[in-house]
Amino acid sequence: MKFKMVTAWQYAKKNFVFPRNIIFFGLVLLLILGFSTAVNLIPLAQPAIAQVSPLSTTIPRYAVTAEFGRDRAGSDYTSFVNSTAAASICQQSCINDNRCNAYTYVRPGVQGASAVCYLKTVAPASTPNSCCVSGVKL
Repeated sequence: MKFKMVTAWQYAKKNFVFPRNIIFFGLVLLLILGFSTAVNLIPLAQPAIAQVSPLSTTIPRYAVTAEFGRDRAGSDYTSFVNSTAAASICQQSCINDNRCNAYTYVRPGVQGASAVCYLKTVAPASTPNSCCVSGVKL
C-alpha cells in the first residue's frame, strides 16, 4: 500500500503543470494589495497638534436639556434680556458659562415686552408653567 501512494504522488508530481497565468495574476494581485495598503497607511491630513502649555487644551462638552412648559424658580446668579426671543440662546449661554448648572427662559410678554433668560448656579426643582422653558446641564 505504501508503494502505491508513493507512486501516485510521483505520478502527480511529474504530470502536473502549474499555469503561468496564475502566477502572473497572483503577482499582480499582491502588487495591488501592497499599494492599497501603503496608500491607506499614509494619512491625508496631518493631525492638529495642540500647543504645549500648563493649561488644559480640552474643551468640556455639555448636554443641556430643554424642558418646555417648565419653570425652575430660584438660584439665579444672572439674567439678561433675550431680544431674539429664542430659548436656544438661553440654553447656549448656559452651555458656555462654567458657573451655570440650569437655566430658565421666560417668554416675551410675561415679565415685560422681551424674553428674559435666567442662569442658575444650582438646578432648582422643576414646576409646570406654560410661561417658560427650562433646562439642566448634564
